[in-house]
Amino acid sequence: MSSTNTPHRVGVLGAQYDPLGQLLEDQVGHENTIFLPIITPPTTPEQLDEIIVLSQHDALAHFPELAASALPCSIVLRRNDALQEPHDWLMTLRMLANCVKECTKTSIKLHAITEVAATELSELLDMQILPCPDLVSVAPRETSLPVDRQNIEATFFLDEAAQDREARKIEVTALSWAKLRRLSRIRPQNPKDTDLQDLADYASAGRVSNTTAKPQNTLKLLSVVPNGVGLGHITRMMALAAALKSQRNTEVTFWCFSRAAEILQAAGYPIVLRQTAAHLKAHPPDWRAFETQEFALLLQTLKPDIVAYDGAMIDPFVFDALRMPGCGKSAFLWVRRGMLAPDSDPLFMENEQFCDLILEPGDLAVAVDQGPTRTRKADKRGFCRSYETKPVSLAVGMPACTPREAKKRMALGRGKHCLVSLGGAFGDWDALESALVSQAQKHKIKLIWAQSPLAAPPQSQGTLVRRLFPLSRYLPGIDGVVTATGYNSFHELMLTYDKPVLFAPTNHIRMDDQVARANYAAQQGWASVVRADLPDESEHQISDFMQQIKAGRTYPARPTESLDAVSLNDQINRMLAPYESHVVQEVSV
Repeated sequence: MSSTNTPHRVGVLGAQYDPLGQLLEDQVGHENTIFLPIITPPTTPEQLDEIIVLSQHDALAHFPELAASALPCSIVLRRNDALQEPHDWLMTLRMLANCVKECTKTSIKLHAITEVAATELSELLDMQILPCPDLVSVAPRETSLPVDRQNIEATFFLDEAAQDREARKIEVTALSWAKLRRLSRIRPQNPKDTDLQDLADYASAGRVSNTTAKPQNTLKLLSVVPNGVGLGHITRMMALAAALKSQRNTEVTFWCFSRAAEILQAAGYPIVLRQTAAHLKAHPPDWRAFETQEFALLLQTLKPDIVAYDGAMIDPFVFDALRMPGCGKSAFLWVRRGMLAPDSDPLFMENEQFCDLILEPGDLAVAVDQGPTRTRKADKRGFCRSYETKPVSLAVGMPACTPREAKKRMALGRGKHCLVSLGGAFGDWDALESALVSQAQKHKIKLIWAQSPLAAPPQSQGTLVRRLFPLSRYLPGIDGVVTATGYNSFHELMLTYDKPVLFAPTNHIRMDDQVARANYAAQQGWASVVRADLPDESEHQISDFMQQIKAGRTYPARPTESLDAVSLNDQINRMLAPYESHVVQEVSV
């Protein structure tokens, strides 16, 4: 292999999620390797340096192409998996052995998964078969995972040595074996499945106790941001990134579907800008297959320590890519807010089995949370742990303008000004907009409309429109705010602003429970509420709010608790512990 930084390119021919393919990245010498799934062997070495074939079945199906290829080729012979008749298994092996013996190409090498399997197959076929290269060392784990090829689910105990050990379930194909060998001892259940026993023995072979963790200089975070309704996904991930950076050297890259990617770009983050199937008008299965391959390639190139996703509905392409060869050693962090609507389908929670840590951003209104994340529990939780932070807001700790500077930057004159920030939220705001304009004119208050990159401008003529991000920087120059009640807006205002706030919650199945959140704030005396879907009540509520602005009312009793960077990093360290690189200690005799 070349000693330069140019990646060694290995074509992997075989089943897409074969455990052996998933273990290849842990083989000694493959630290600078890119694994590329192939469906047929190329004849020229322009795109690949080597081919690894995962079984005798795959090799037989493509042997003429393998023999004609100029690339060196390793074929792994597999022992019987108990799903095939012994006679058929042996016949397939001998057919391949004959093909290899008659082939004039000398760069085809035969391997078996373990030394035991190599010895048995060498004697059986009367030819030299080498064991696969050793795997890198990983630290021993206390948890054992029973695996049976014919059972979709496995039940195991998390932290077997603990007195309060917890029973967990997981789909046995949910995680890459490169990840599984770091989280558990894999224990085959069917003694007749010698192939599965070989895989488990191979995965355990590098598990030695006399190892020490190598110090990690830089934490690499790959953040997947969906195309959400508002800016919450982006700002939460930026806030978490800032908290990590405050404690360690952290590199953050965004795989971004959001139409508000310009915010990330302006903040200086590297972005891989993506398009959803809906935006491309693509057939979803075809789009997902393409996105899986592209994401897998970035995982291998970037080699992130953590893949993080903010949102409730995680597209399967993320988990599919993490199970591809070369992609199994990243921890997965699910940033999943609470306060979902009480009637939300809890099925999405089964994604917990794919995760290492669920980070729930704390909500000031958690006392009225009746959504499934608060009232239900996932059936398949895998190795996942949960951590609830204090409220997360990018605005906390960010420098703000003085009132005079803020007004100057927004080009505002004298008088009272009220900011209207309804973002990209769902809903019919026409009646609310009309009432706001009417009451503002009546109380001689000037309205400013915050233009979201995700929403159309207001319908009212002659209104002031400003694009403000981060909003908190300009709040000292604003005398009152009317806003939707998404997580981001709610906590930014409650944690950093002391003037009148009027919440206009959105009631939509795709949104969090904004009505409950807004009502809770009103009950605490932090803010007022107006319901766009209750126009008969809105006139009085808006009028009272405008009077507060005119009188210069303040709210000094609003909460101040927010994300603790030290505690967050402690949880991240715990999550990363199984994935730390290890070196074998010298043992004196």
